[in-house]
Amino acid sequence: MPGTRMHVPYKARVAEFFDARSGYGRSELHARMAERFLDLAAPQPGERVLDIATGTGFVAIPAARLVGDGGQVVGVDISEGMLAQAAAALAESGLDNLDLRLADAEDLDFPAASFDLVTCCNALPYMADVSAALRRWHALLRPGGRLVFNCWAGNSHATGHLLRSLAGTQGIYVSPVGHDTGTPERCHALLAETGYSRSDVIVEPTSNYLSAEHLNDVLASALKSPLFGIAADDAIRIEALRNEYLEAARSTEVLESLEREVGAYFVVAYR
Repeated sequence: MPGTRMHVPYKARVAEFFDARSGYGRSELHARMAERFLDLAAPQPGERVLDIATGTGFVAIPAARLVGDGGQVVGVDISEGMLAQAAAALAESGLDNLDLRLADAEDLDFPAASFDLVTCCNALPYMADVSAALRRWHALLRPGGRLVFNCWAGNSHATGHLLRSLAGTQGIYVSPVGHDTGTPERCHALLAETGYSRSDVIVEPTSNYLSAEHLNDVLASALKSPLFGIAADDAIRIEALRNEYLEAARSTEVLESLEREVGAYFVVAYR
């Protein structure tokens, strides 16, 4: 079933992967994504916010500023390395209304209906069971509360389109990423199935958030990420194709394809 994986080994690999990503959340791409994400999430003064997969705090910290002294943000992440970076950033911020917790986003013990807003930036495809995660988060929302997440079009350049094409010429399988949310229609259907009363999908050009230079990062990330399901032997074979990949990433065909792609999705769903 798309969106479902073996939980414990998979989640250990996710935690290990993000523990090693020391620069995550500080790139220009993440800054632009977080800014747009927060515009749509629109945390209000006094609200209680749950930030799923909080990472380095690139959404949680500005959200804490927006909710103010009368509000609270709880940021959860499965990666101790990410949380250590978030804690350092929080200490520098001077905020005291952000609580960081090491936790599995699919197994949270908060009381039902305890948040006005649940956010999940750049992380939904990493859930072992996307449908189950959405149901759990729905239960945590107060009536009228909202969930905000982002995702990408199926086989987007952001999720390895070029890598998948190149690997395929060598008979190497690279798992699809974000199948459950790969079109606006799938997003709406999935959210309806998991209990949300309505949803809005805002579709924007991929190039707003992903430049040609970032295609190089997609390759480096995919070789290590549990999302792409690349076997160790296949990763070595793909690494041998790096120069071919980089040349293709600079080609007119790929650059024009990236400019045409409208594959950045921001989703707002309501309980």
